[in-house]
Amino acid sequence: MAIRIFNQHARIIAASTALAIIAVAPGHASAQGLFGQITKRVKQAVQSEVTKKAEKETRKATRCVLGEADCAAQQRQRNSRSANGSTASADLTSGPSALISPYPGSVEQSREYQDYTDYPRVIGMDRSRHAETQVLEGALTRLLYSNPKGRSTLELIRNYRNALEARGFKVDYEVPNAKSWILNIREANGMIAYGTDVRYFTGKLRYNDGTAYVSILVYREASGFGRTNIHILQTNEMDAGMVGVDPSAMAAELERSGEVNLKGVFFDTGRATLRPESSAELDTVASLMASQPQLTMKIVGHTDSTGSMANNQALSLRRAGAVRDALIARGVDGQRLHAIGMGSRDPIASNATDEGRAQNRRVMLVRQ
Repeated sequence: MAIRIFNQHARIIAASTALAIIAVAPGHASAQGLFGQITKRVKQAVQSEVTKKAEKETRKATRCVLGEADCAAQQRQRNSRSANGSTASADLTSGPSALISPYPGSVEQSREYQDYTDYPRVIGMDRSRHAETQVLEGALTRLLYSNPKGRSTLELIRNYRNALEARGFKVDYEVPNAKSWILNIREANGMIAYGTDVRYFTGKLRYNDGTAYVSILVYREASGFGRTNIHILQTNEMDAGMVGVDPSAMAAELERSGEVNLKGVFFDTGRATLRPESSAELDTVASLMASQPQLTMKIVGHTDSTGSMANNQALSLRRAGAVRDALIARGVDGQRLHAIGMGSRDPIASNATDEGRAQNRRVMLVRQ
């Protein structure tokens, strides 16, 4: 399109310039000299027009990066037309990516959208500085921005977090200022991080009829250059840790299989400290126990195979005990609860992968 416009301008300018030169050219001017003057004038005029057009397109592109409304509307129209053609293009000006506006002055480097895929959300870092992940499935948006000059990683990360928390966002895990960041972060979830000034958080919020899991990583290198990674995974189901699990659904699972995996119970890495986001799941268990006064339960802790058998056994028992204590604090009779630690002896997935190890770290309720 731009080439056609430039060619049209060139033809018009060439004709106008030629007429003007012929009208004022002296009678004794040679044809060769006249042709040279015409060629020179045309080149100058076309170059000026091209420069103006390029500057206009550059200003337009900058406004688009900064989120100008009319530019976003035009982009939606282009995406809609493209979706009806042979090469469909995802509309990233709406949907999950609309949850977050880039910090003013940030410049978009890349974006990627997938309608449905699996995504390993980083929710911790083990002792060997490798990522602990939670595998989710849904629509995934990945955004990468260059940070504006003069803005610290603290300022950037706080602005993103405050904006999300104003919409009900709950943080699951954060790294306030990492000097030694996760070694395999790029292999784990595709995020880019260099340097020693790294900040990261991940969490969730309600979005339409489902849950949006948002992970943001900001880093800065010694030279001052830095980027912001934003990953958004949208599911069609409301997360149990946000709205709680129906006690009747938990009772039905116990009736069907005799056990329940407490997926909404979370611990600090390598510890038996329950994280705050575990409250909803624990409340549900307490409600279930209150509704069935004769029910007694084994609380069984499991770990992955990282570390020694003795340490894993002790850790799994402490975690089961922490869940028991939390339920007693919610009014459940302690004599109805029996804490057991299995260590790494009963895996449900391969310990050779991050995803498998994440599944093996769990607490189960088993009906007695």
